[in-house]
Amino acid sequence: MTIERIDNGDIMMAYELSGPPDAPVVCLNHCFASGLGYWEPHLPAFEGFKVLRYDTRGHGRSDAPPGPYTLEMLAADVAGLQDALGIERVHFCGVSLGGQIAQTFALAYPERLASLILVNTTCEYTEAHVAMWRARARQALDGGIEAVHGPLMARWFTAEAAEQRTPGYLYMDKVVRNFAPESFQSASEAMCMLGTTERLPEIAAPTLIIATPEDPGAPREVSEKMARLIPNATLAWLEPARHLSSLEHPERFNRLVRDFLLRVSRDGCVRCR
Repeated sequence: MTIERIDNGDIMMAYELSGPPDAPVVCLNHCFASGLGYWEPHLPAFEGFKVLRYDTRGHGRSDAPPGPYTLEMLAADVAGLQDALGIERVHFCGVSLGGQIAQTFALAYPERLASLILVNTTCEYTEAHVAMWRARARQALDGGIEAVHGPLMARWFTAEAAEQRTPGYLYMDKVVRNFAPESFQSASEAMCMLGTTERLPEIAAPTLIIATPEDPGAPREVSEKMARLIPNATLAWLEPARHLSSLEHPERFNRLVRDFLLRVSRDGCVRCR
């Protein structure tokens, strides 16, 4: 992995760009509290594509200016990164928080989107969800990241993954322990402002939604709602899992994503550079 940093307005962003120089570009956005390393087990899905993966503001090796952040800000970071790298259009794949950013990007920059993959993400939060994230942000600030580490891991992975200490579980266990409480608060505040439901019918790009029936962060009924509201959406279930299904079932996830990307490319999706 060759990670570089580039000036993107008010921050330096860490990214990696790899793959055939003239191939369509897939932009990958990781989940809350992780980084571009999230995608290591999934790179086989994107063979033949040019892959842009990056650390979201406040995460990994990207700068972490004081928050709060907004989803609009985080989507603008992606557009700025594309500008800096001379990339006009992307297939955008985002997990959880990354999927919220992907939705926001799709609505703000539709001309820059070739297709959309939304993984274990949601378009809305209940008041209870918002209260939970704000309470956990306060816990992290008051007691350090260890105060929220256990509840997050239990929310993200099945008991079987935890017991077996799977590679995906070990990756998230490590990155969460290194996540700054201040970044936790800044990013969680962005999630608390989520509300794309009413605008989802505006998304015209081919869309794949990968969801989990037992996901505590993206309930089944919300995943089904997103699939109904986005005009050209396909819904695929990945189970058994909790919130980070791709890390529990990387090979099945890779097949779903690769089949989708090959299909939209074959069906005449604009090539991205």
